[in-house]
Amino acid sequence: MILFLMTLPILFGMVGLAVDKTILYIVEAKLGASVDGAALGAGRLLGTNANPPEIAREFVNANFPAGYWGSTNLQPSTSYTVSSGLSTINVSASVQVPLIFLRIFHVNTATVYASAVATRKTSRVVLVLDRSGSMNTTDGVSGLNVFSEMQLGAESFAGMFTPGFDEVGLVVLSTSALVAYPTAHPYNNSPTSAGGPDTAFDTTATSGPMMTQLQTMAAGGGTGTPEALAMAYIELQKAHNRDAALNGGVDYAQNSIVLFTDGVPDSIAVSPNSSTHSVIDPSSPCQYQSILLGSIAQMKGTIATAGNPGSWYGPLGLFMLSAYDNSNSLSWWLANPGNGQIGTGDLVQATPSIAFLNCSGFGNGGNFYPLPDMTSIPPYDLYNTSTSGGAFPQSTLDLPDGTSSQPYAGMSYDPTALNNANTAAIAAWNTTDNIGQTIRSQNAMQPITIYTIGYSGDGGTDATLLKRLANTQSSTSYNSSQQTGFYVQVNSADELGAAFNTIAGQLLRLSK
Repeated sequence: MILFLMTLPILFGMVGLAVDKTILYIVEAKLGASVDGAALGAGRLLGTNANPPEIAREFVNANFPAGYWGSTNLQPSTSYTVSSGLSTINVSASVQVPLIFLRIFHVNTATVYASAVATRKTSRVVLVLDRSGSMNTTDGVSGLNVFSEMQLGAESFAGMFTPGFDEVGLVVLSTSALVAYPTAHPYNNSPTSAGGPDTAFDTTATSGPMMTQLQTMAAGGGTGTPEALAMAYIELQKAHNRDAALNGGVDYAQNSIVLFTDGVPDSIAVSPNSSTHSVIDPSSPCQYQSILLGSIAQMKGTIATAGNPGSWYGPLGLFMLSAYDNSNSLSWWLANPGNGQIGTGDLVQATPSIAFLNCSGFGNGGNFYPLPDMTSIPPYDLYNTSTSGGAFPQSTLDLPDGTSSQPYAGMSYDPTALNNANTAAIAAWNTTDNIGQTIRSQNAMQPITIYTIGYSGDGGTDATLLKRLANTQSSTSYNSSQQTGFYVQVNSADELGAAFNTIAGQLLRLSK
């Protein structure tokens, strides 16, 4: 008993201290949550015309209840800085908390502190959208039109970025590709020319330049993925060069390409009579068999295929590259991709006509098959990307039910086998894979991350290729020294909106 009485003050003190400590911990947790919420809430407005510091203070005051556990004198503090393309909001707060036990020692209150930081870089993103004819179908699961749902998802995606702060561009692909925003046309493929994603896209839920382009485009034609990715890369270079010139050589924007497709590449943009790698048969009657790049007699066009992966028929070509056509406007091309039949959309004879003088194939005279004036698929495409590669047998067609097939398993690539139905499509696959490697490995500007979305409901999507492009850890070519992107597979049209939002969340996530 005596021992108990002697230890009673100690036990009482320990209990009292525990009570005070628990109260302080509870208040600190609530204050911390309020400050975190304020940093994230205000962080979403970084780069806008809003007042992030004032909004952060309002968040703290709203989220921390007055008199919480008897606390008083809430003092929020905020600061906002922009440096090297990085916007930072710092939020801190303190509050006085009444004590119980320590009052015995004339300590009536204690001050609790909490702080949080949110940062966001300028996001520079090119959205690359597949508008091939297979997109204009009704999804068998949801009953929705796939193309319409893709448009809605893309509109929502673009609307999540901040005009005047973020930079957004748009490339659309059918048999050939177009830069749809910015809207300069015909296309200039020099990385030092004007253009590139910009801050004036001004897309809202109902209007804006990007919204207009997204709503104008129609579906039709093939799947010119390699040209579209090459254009997206050039557009990022244009924006980098522009912004660096405006900011004393400095550019810290976060670079991304977001690709959506429902299929497998089946066309490739080439210049068969390029002086560096001409593939015009010397016995051909073509007058201009080897021409310097940029010459008015340089052949430029798309070699296309038709059918299904692994059982294509072709190659066909050369067809019009819509981006370089000066006889029709950009708006016309967006609305008129053709119906996939030769003679419609970009499946017409390539230009300029002088380049094909005396040729027996290439569409002059209606002969698009089997490219009698060429000896092989060119070793490089129009954008100087190799058309060769050995990974194409890994290509898969992943279906909504979880099954998959390998359409190119056991095949080999022989660029001279122009009568082989799969040759041009394999070249397109190789070129797509190679341009992805080029984009991810560049070091002339901030790293570029590729994000991919694949719709599997129309005969399957090539998850292997899309994972390789995004350099996901589950990819067959994962490289830890390059940016790791994100791949989302969509198995029904009603999942498209969520897929685009997932990618936007990845791009716009705040660090805290």
